[in-house]
Amino acid sequence: MDTLIAIPGVGESLSQRLIDELGDEGEVLRIIKRKDVASLAKIDGLSINRAVRIINEFGGNGKSIAQTSDAQKLHDRLLNDIEAHISSSPAKKRLGVLQPMGVESNSEIEVRRSMVAEAMSFIATAPSSVIEWDKASRGIKSLKSYIGKVDRVIVVPDSTSAQKIKNAEKYARIVVRDTNETWKDYQGLPRVTWIGPHAPDQMPSGWVFCKIVDDSRSMIPEISLHWIEDNRSSLKSLVDLSNITLGLDPLSERIRDAMDGLDDLDWLLKTEDDGADIKNLRDGLWSEIKAIEGSVNDSIVSSTSEASLSLDGSEMLAYYSDANRLQHRLRGVVSDSISESLEYGRQRLSEYLELSGISIPMNCFESEYPCSFRKEAIEAIEQDLDRMISNFEIESAMLRAEKASLLIGKAQDSISEIIDIDMWIGIAKWARYRKCILPEIKPDVEPSCYFSGFRHPLLEVDPIPVKYGFGNLPEPCPKGSIVLLTGANSGGKTSLIEGVASILLLSHAGLPVPADQAVVSLADEIHLLSKVTGTQSAGALERTLMGLSRIVISSKKKFILADELEAITEPEAASGILAGLLDAAASNPLISIVMVTHIGASICKKMNAEARIDGIEARGLDEQMELIVDRVPRIGVPARSTPELILKRLEARTSGSESELFRSIIERL
Repeated sequence: MDTLIAIPGVGESLSQRLIDELGDEGEVLRIIKRKDVASLAKIDGLSINRAVRIINEFGGNGKSIAQTSDAQKLHDRLLNDIEAHISSSPAKKRLGVLQPMGVESNSEIEVRRSMVAEAMSFIATAPSSVIEWDKASRGIKSLKSYIGKVDRVIVVPDSTSAQKIKNAEKYARIVVRDTNETWKDYQGLPRVTWIGPHAPDQMPSGWVFCKIVDDSRSMIPEISLHWIEDNRSSLKSLVDLSNITLGLDPLSERIRDAMDGLDDLDWLLKTEDDGADIKNLRDGLWSEIKAIEGSVNDSIVSSTSEASLSLDGSEMLAYYSDANRLQHRLRGVVSDSISESLEYGRQRLSEYLELSGISIPMNCFESEYPCSFRKEAIEAIEQDLDRMISNFEIESAMLRAEKASLLIGKAQDSISEIIDIDMWIGIAKWARYRKCILPEIKPDVEPSCYFSGFRHPLLEVDPIPVKYGFGNLPEPCPKGSIVLLTGANSGGKTSLIEGVASILLLSHAGLPVPADQAVVSLADEIHLLSKVTGTQSAGALERTLMGLSRIVISSKKKFILADELEAITEPEAASGILAGLLDAAASNPLISIVMVTHIGASICKKMNAEARIDGIEARGLDEQMELIVDRVPRIGVPARSTPELILKRLEARTSGSESELFRSIIERL
């Protein structure tokens, strides 16, 4: 797909909104291709779930095989459990891309499993590196494109050229030069991009020459500088990640590859004050002038303190009538001392400005004594310093922009790769916390599932490890594709059916499962049907039956996990309805069903096909009146619902008339 509107679910309106917020269409497609959920989800009105759908549609994995809302909600809850172990915010959001996939996506599932295996190996063999990684990766964010105008003028030869680079108007002003204008007419502007003929032989500081086909970053170097500043925090985290200790395992090599080519990034992030020494000279210039004037005056006074002038009577009368002759005579006596002091002052100013290379004019003094520099001369020096500072800043900015421009594409690739790696490391940390393994995948077997030592990750208590299985796998997996699960109230039937769904969803998403062993065959659909509360109306019952019939008769390879579907209507009718649906499913080798029910025996009596009935038994009540339940189902052995145990508990925990009522009910059973 090379256009946004070619992606299912992206119309012209959303396409334009994405371009307006994120840059041009190429930039938006780059973000989608890199599975950058965080950047897409920043767009007003675009949820994380919708961003995930857009990315999956673009990649050809658009539809989750979790076919019911209950299945999808369960998968989302599992991802939320994993999310807590991921360091960076964008990686947490990217996790939503890992939806369960079907048989046709077996190769993608294997790629994901390989990523998980590498990450699990990394955290097992390099725990100290994982600690460093977690600390540095927290600051990683999706990189933002710069949006805004800069102080630059793009000068083009004609309106046709202006139209060709119209997109650059978002960043800088475009000017069509008059036919009689030359580059000299734009000399007063500090930042100019000249396009077309008659460019200056030597580009003034801050100017660039471009061709009409060059990209915006070449025409407007400041975009690259703003990009660095806007993404400083994430880029700093990238530098920190490049310094962590790595091993020789595959994931460490992948991290090294992600960091390769970013040698100049640390230099770009340093906030060096370009022309700082010249700025210091300018800022201290007038203070230095005052100090020099004082020193020169002190030198003049000191050097003339021993001087004397003797006059006889006739000379005194002569000077009395001609004061100029006296002043000339006095100058002759002290001139050498004053000249030496002034030269000392001029030399001291020259040394102060030595770094700048500015020459001090010979006529820099306004008066000799008291010493005073000419204000015009010092202001001219100050202007020269300002000009040098401006040139330093522009030239340094141009150099930094050039390096940044070369680095942006690589940095974007690196950040995307790091976010992906962080996601897999987080999954591996979750797997370690939940004691997970990668299940064995059987892509070509009828819908089947077997696991042992499964620990439900979403229970709010320490889970009891459970073993269970169904389908057509070799031993120790019990045979049977139509299974009815019966047993005690509050015995864990619903938790088991949810656990089976968790194993299936995680396996089809290429993720590890919290079990000691697991074998799963791949299917095209996973249906989880939770308990129906209350008897349904005629219309609702009709819709439910239509939905169930479509699921059962479709030719897709599927798992169906249902919890107490008999609640759709009264028990006698429900047993007949469910027997008919199960018979239809039994005739289709592409279906496996596990159904929790309290009317297993009634259903089996009305079925033509064979169904396996498993049971979770309650053996009684303990001293605290809690159910004593064997959570591991007994294969092929039905179990009663044991409502009498619940009633006994209620009788023991109540008193008076309430307790007597529960006792009378027990006597009726």
